[in-house]
Amino acid sequence: MEKYVRISVIIAAYKRAGYIEYNVKRLRGNYEVIVAADEPERKLLEVIEKYGLKASISEKRRGKWRALNDAAKLATGDVLLFLDSDTRLECDIESISDMLRRYDAVEIRKEINASTTIQKLANVDYLNMCTVATLASKLKASLGLNGAAFGIRKDVFFKLGGFRSKINEDTDLGIRLGLHGFRVGVGGKVVTKAPSTLKEWLAQRERWAIGGAEVFIENFWHIIRKPALWLPAVFLLFPAIAGFAINILISDDALTKLLYLILPAMLFLPPKILALLMFILYQEHLLQNMLAALTAFLVWVIVEVILALKMNWKIDLKLLPVFYFFYSPLWMMLCLTAFFRVSIAKLRKRGVEVKDWTL
Repeated sequence: MEKYVRISVIIAAYKRAGYIEYNVKRLRGNYEVIVAADEPERKLLEVIEKYGLKASISEKRRGKWRALNDAAKLATGDVLLFLDSDTRLECDIESISDMLRRYDAVEIRKEINASTTIQKLANVDYLNMCTVATLASKLKASLGLNGAAFGIRKDVFFKLGGFRSKINEDTDLGIRLGLHGFRVGVGGKVVTKAPSTLKEWLAQRERWAIGGAEVFIENFWHIIRKPALWLPAVFLLFPAIAGFAINILISDDALTKLLYLILPAMLFLPPKILALLMFILYQEHLLQNMLAALTAFLVWVIVEVILALKMNWKIDLKLLPVFYFFYSPLWMMLCLTAFFRVSIAKLRKRGVEVKDWTL
């Protein structure tokens, strides 16, 4: 590809200005900045006016996918760099432009400036998401993009028809990149915002789960045919499933099951002896399950620490048990619930609405 003459930075903003001014000051050079603003507050309008930024403004909420498409039509650059207003650039975007000589799109590494426990847990999640994106890139595939920050060649963006009316418009675009044979790289760095409370996290993840299920179901046969891609992704994004799989593979001893049925019927034994035998049997079974779960957890911790060291990613090691035994299972159950909700809705030819979200 020829050297890019111009980079268009498109920043999505809902009401608040966020880090737009910070990013504009950082973007020193021949960069075009376009703000896609819905229901802008005064401060946001002041920032747009102060720096003479291009803007696609709507007094009503259009939905993120539509707002970004409207802004992209104003772009004159060869490269489109999409940012959320609550995301801070921490890299030279020329490096992203350079990568787009080899790739058609670039997933930008996202870290969280975490202060609360839920944000620190989410930062582990983002490490795994980045690892999945890197693995997919090596396999010349894509399981989606994270819309908080990514770059794409403008001709590729419009060739794919831009964003579609999806809850997870970014995931959908990333899947379509892979479907059409486009290459997605991973590079750069931004710091983005994550929910600071469990309530906010649940609201965000419910939306992500429903939007992800919608895209997954639509592209089910394309994804399922590539186990080398989705199997590692499942175990990285939902590590608690490893313990579950081990328990499934380690079948219960037939004799144990038989004893559960027989022992209560041995009325000729003294009640205390019978109770003791049942207790021992239960403890043996419980110990087996605990050992399986602990083994899976320790293997995951080793993998996670290696990834964090290799990628120079700061994670709170004390929170890894919380992530594995509570955060990850809860996130996994949200995804499973969303999958069934979306599946049933599709069978009924209905859509699934998300609270406080506009399509």
